[in-house]
Amino acid sequence: MKLNFKKIGVEAEADVEKIVEKKMELDEKDWQQKHNAKMEKMELKHKHKMEEKEFKKKNSKEYLKLEQEQELKEQNTKNMMKVFSIIVFFIYGLFCITGFKDSHTIAAIISLFQVILVSISIFSLFDIIKLFKNDDKLCLIISFFLIIPWLFFAV
Repeated sequence: MKLNFKKIGVEAEADVEKIVEKKMELDEKDWQQKHNAKMEKMELKHKHKMEEKEFKKKNSKEYLKLEQEQELKEQNTKNMMKVFSIIVFFIYGLFCITGFKDSHTIAAIISLFQVILVSISIFSLFDIIKLFKNDDKLCLIISFFLIIPWLFFAV
């Protein structure tokens, strides 16, 4: 193909068909590269998703197993606390009765508070009442600390 610019005085000859053909080839290669990159990206995403599913599946079994073991430990601890609280309840009750019988009224009143605190702890352990989190342990601890003033007045 020849281009003539007579007014300017320039005459040029160019092979436009080859230039267009090269441009089309470059565009096609560019598209192919983009398509391949997109396909690779999709494959990587799929692979990552599958690995994540497998990881969650594997860890969920282990997680459930650990959770069940922890639940069993908590239940055993709660059962031990129930038995211990009931025993302490009867001991404090005995102290309260003997305190009133022997006219140690202040020691008997302290024992009565201890019985009340342990009763709250027992009710909490059996899920009859729930004041706040760990109220059963707190009530037991307070009742144990009341042993110190009880000793002053019991003797």
